[in-house]
Amino acid sequence: MDERGKELTEKERDQQAELQSLLVRLRQYQAQAEQTSQEALFVQQAINDHEKAIETITQLKKMKAGDELLVAIGANSSVYVTLSTTDKIIVRLGGGVSAERPPDAAIIYLTEMRKQLENSQRELTGVLQQLEQEAQRVQARLQELSAQSRGQQ
Repeated sequence: MDERGKELTEKERDQQAELQSLLVRLRQYQAQAEQTSQEALFVQQAINDHEKAIETITQLKKMKAGDELLVAIGANSSVYVTLSTTDKIIVRLGGGVSAERPPDAAIIYLTEMRKQLENSQRELTGVLQQLEQEAQRVQARLQELSAQSRGQQ
């Protein structure tokens, strides 16, 4: 009887160790999923910004120098501005570098950047789905171990 009681205790210890390990892994998956969700949100915001810029440039192409515009400056405030030219768009290229481009070239550049962002978003969505699947597997194993330990008591 002593030996059998000792085996049971060893088995319980192994289950407890596995439970702890699974809980740590589950928390890691949850943290990674949260971080990936935040990244996906930032990427979506960047995609929206690119779409807005493309639409704005498209509308500006229909205007002429001297036309008046209402431009948002933040905090729900806007100012009237007079358009000095419609043939030059300043596009940020990255690393603090900007360049003047004709409207059509700016639209092409921004469209390519948007496509890259959309690819990144698809990758992040795939990573998030994998994390969720792994977390579900861990949760299922945790439930299984919990049911086994209740059955032993």
